[in-house]
Amino acid sequence: MIISNRLEEVLIVVPNENYDKALASLANASIINIDEPPEPLKNYTNRSYRRIALEATERKSRLEGVFKALGLEPRPSEQVTITVKDWEQAYRDVVAANSKLEEDMERLTSRITELNARAAELQALVSLLEPVKEVSADIRTAWEGTHVRAAVGVMSPDLAPSAVGVANKYKLLYITQPVNELMVFVIAGESNSVATAAAELSRLGWRRIAIPPEMPGSPKEAYNVSLQTLTKVMEEISALRSEALKRAGDLNRYYAQVSGLANILRALSLSSRTDSVSFIYGFVDLKDSKKLRRILDACCDGAYVVKSLGVRRGEKYVPTKVDLPGYFKWFHSIVEMYGTPSGDEIVPTLFMAITMPIIFGLMFPDIGHGLLVLLFAVFYMMPRSRDIAKVASVLGVAGMITGFLAGEFFGPVSAHAIGLDRLWEQLGFRVPPLLSPVDAATESSTEPYVMQLFNEALSVSFWVGAFMLIFGNILGIANDLLGRNYEDLVARRAPLTLLFLAAGLPFLIYFNAYRAGYVIEEALFGLGKGGPIEAFVFYGAIASIVWLLVGEGLYTLAIGEGFRLDPIEGFLGMFEGMLLALGNTISFLRIMGLSLAHAGLMVGFTILYYVSLTPHPNPLTYAGAVLIYIVGNLLTAGLEGIVAFAHDLRLHFYEWFNKFYRGLGRPFIPLSTPGVTFVIS
Repeated sequence: MIISNRLEEVLIVVPNENYDKALASLANASIINIDEPPEPLKNYTNRSYRRIALEATERKSRLEGVFKALGLEPRPSEQVTITVKDWEQAYRDVVAANSKLEEDMERLTSRITELNARAAELQALVSLLEPVKEVSADIRTAWEGTHVRAAVGVMSPDLAPSAVGVANKYKLLYITQPVNELMVFVIAGESNSVATAAAELSRLGWRRIAIPPEMPGSPKEAYNVSLQTLTKVMEEISALRSEALKRAGDLNRYYAQVSGLANILRALSLSSRTDSVSFIYGFVDLKDSKKLRRILDACCDGAYVVKSLGVRRGEKYVPTKVDLPGYFKWFHSIVEMYGTPSGDEIVPTLFMAITMPIIFGLMFPDIGHGLLVLLFAVFYMMPRSRDIAKVASVLGVAGMITGFLAGEFFGPVSAHAIGLDRLWEQLGFRVPPLLSPVDAATESSTEPYVMQLFNEALSVSFWVGAFMLIFGNILGIANDLLGRNYEDLVARRAPLTLLFLAAGLPFLIYFNAYRAGYVIEEALFGLGKGGPIEAFVFYGAIASIVWLLVGEGLYTLAIGEGFRLDPIEGFLGMFEGMLLALGNTISFLRIMGLSLAHAGLMVGFTILYYVSLTPHPNPLTYAGAVLIYIVGNLLTAGLEGIVAFAHDLRLHFYEWFNKFYRGLGRPFIPLSTPGVTFVIS
């Protein structure tokens, strides 16, 4: 799980009459990654299959586009058996049998794509017309005037003074009217002046409302027509999608057949063939080596040769195969967004599957909001991307756990209603362990206690940052040893590890940001006096900085080439290391920042809730207050969930991965035909 599997490089030789059986059996077993054969055998590559293999791959891609347009993920629903006498003919037969299905589905998805584009245009127009939907004047005719012209547009209210300045500059009449969170700004005057002013206003951020020619020139009429048209378009999209989903089972079956045949045809195009024998070259997991030979025994009656070319791991031409249990496999899809691990580096999936939910939970602590993320993942994301949906489910559960520790359930109002704060009091806590200082401040807690909670949030962020950065550099040392990259180890990774250890050790030991900051201050200004931690911080930092400066020279000296050093390169390496130690550590403050922002948003909606109930509560004001609170929860859960996930990814990809992970490998892709079994006639 931590490093990739060892692979056996094999060359399989079978008689031509057994070749199809061997290939079908290997595909059904899904254990061998078939590659282009070595140089001596390339002259015998079976090029006749390349054209049909390319055609099958293109058809597979088109079918994937159909699934994407329908918002589905290809998923074989049942096992299909295909009897094969000739591979190309088998492919032609499958395509012919499903030509009507393919034609119908491509027609439906083409229409859906077209309607989605139209819906996006109409939605943009509706949003643009929203601020002026009560205006009945024909603003298109007003804009097209020959001598006198008028223009209507919207902008942010803070741009109003600049816009007025532009109108005065060109001696134009203008009107400003605030609508919701926007400002409607109208200008009128001499035709050329209005056109010039409109161009200048556009550069400031003013958007002129331009109604398409096919719509009425009045914003009121155009808004109503756009809204009606948008409704009809969405209804047609829904009807077409429902029609397509009725045939999803047939589409999945057809996709499985095309996908399986495309994989087989690709393998055929990579194999080499002579008049009497065929060659299959590739890689198989070392633990599947005996299974490979058993499969060939069964299908070829012993008429085969398996030439082992050695056990490989880490070479650039060797693919990477990683075995992970189900839970960790979900997170591997996130890791592969960054890149596939190389064979000579540690696979970060195991660690990321632990740290990612923890960080997300700390940024997003609310039982109710975590539950919304979980439900969204299960009911919306699961049909579209199973692994990502499962990751989102784990993150939602993490948010629920930290939400319980923070005493949050759809914000403070619902938490008080279900007695979450009283539960923690009964457990012997004054307040929930992860209570936000924002919540504490709004409940009129004493200032020292609020600062104590703030210090705890700050300390958690710095502790997580120090741990991940130090651990990441230690993993970097391990990778340099695995890859025998001793130059990087001596010149860069070891001194950087020492520097991050010197900067982060006080945060790890004391779990108190202020105490750690004081220790670092004492170490730097006291020149290492004060105690062993202060001495380590000071002398460790000095040693690492000097080491970064002269590390390249130390390496060349160690390998017997003398002390050779580029001063500029050494200085840049030292400067970069200092910036990384400072910037990466501070970057983890986003954990505290997003947690406070999450609590702050909910406090804001809580205040609106209580303001709506006073001074004279009645059923109408109560319903309005509840509606405000529900909308506030949905907005906070949606926006903060996306932002927390994005920052969680950033902390892993940019602050952590660049300490040890390159992701420059290529994946082990076994010859497989999921959902399809081939029988050779």
